[in-house]
Amino acid sequence: MPWMYYVSTALTEKSLDQLQAVFARYVAVTASGPVDDSRDVMVGLVPFIDCARRLGGDPEKVLGPIAESGAAEFPEIFRVFVRRSDITLAAFGWSLTEYPEGWAYRYFAY
Repeated sequence: MPWMYYVSTALTEKSLDQLQAVFARYVAVTASGPVDDSRDVMVGLVPFIDCARRLGGDPEKVLGPIAESGAAEFPEIFRVFVRRSDITLAAFGWSLTEYPEGWAYRYFAY
């Protein structure tokens, strides 16, 4: 399953714990090596940040400690990016749709 399925499920189930768990897996797999392009990292972080906010959490506090376990420059990219005020789904190519079975994050390229 794509990562966003699990982020969508966390939002549908209103679970910050589930969001943190999927973010930990995402960081372990995605951020385990050097970053080729920080823009790709930022685009991938947007749904996690959005979900944390929608669940009433501060993304820096909820996800930041987990991001610190990322390799190379991932933690620094996260620290700088999460503090930006212009992070919206649409600005980074994402959408969020509600279906009868719950929420779904979608990247416009899909």
